[in-house]
Amino acid sequence: MVTILPRPADAIRRPRQKRSQQRFEAILDSADRLLETLEPEQISIYTLAEEAGLSAPSIYHFFPDAGQVFVALAERYTRQFVDLLDKPLPPGITSWQQYVAARYGHGREHYNAHGAARRLLLGSGLSATIRARDLENDSVLAQRSMNELCQLFDIAPSADLIERLIELVVINDAIWTLSVHRHGVITDAYEEQARRAREAYCRTFLPEYLPLRAATEQAA
Repeated sequence: MVTILPRPADAIRRPRQKRSQQRFEAILDSADRLLETLEPEQISIYTLAEEAGLSAPSIYHFFPDAGQVFVALAERYTRQFVDLLDKPLPPGITSWQQYVAARYGHGREHYNAHGAARRLLLGSGLSATIRARDLENDSVLAQRSMNELCQLFDIAPSADLIERLIELVVINDAIWTLSVHRHGVITDAYEEQARRAREAYCRTFLPEYLPLRAATEQAA
């Protein structure tokens, strides 16, 4: 496993000018490509430089070490997962069980289509620093999920609900991580186990049936 020691928040030199931003993103693109076939510990600043067609000093200009490249790449991946919440839901959602299955289904599809993201966020490349950033992202996902859940169903938003939804993400990711460790992808069998775990945990804080918001408003 790559060990990334705690560094100050400004350890990564984030560019402001367009040309520098393009170079920064090109470095992350190179790391993304390399992680499709290599473990993080096999990738150095010099490996990244060769893949990106840049000099090593050009990469050191932004990143103090390869581990911080992976931190920045993990941030990109987590933004992509947040963006998945903008993906339309399938029509005909009438229960929270269907809603949860649909949203986690989008996440599973994204992971299985992106080997580098699986390796970095669910695989052996997961470092303490990246995990901490991922947990911060779980809070964002939980907030967005709660907002959507409250728009669809007659349930009130609350800080407690956000905490339960964060815990739901952590429980789910533990099972997906085991699948990736054993099989390289999130298999159908492990997704079924994750679905059972998600629904069982949701039943500790959600009623079995939540009325649809539209139906409640119509009745009023």
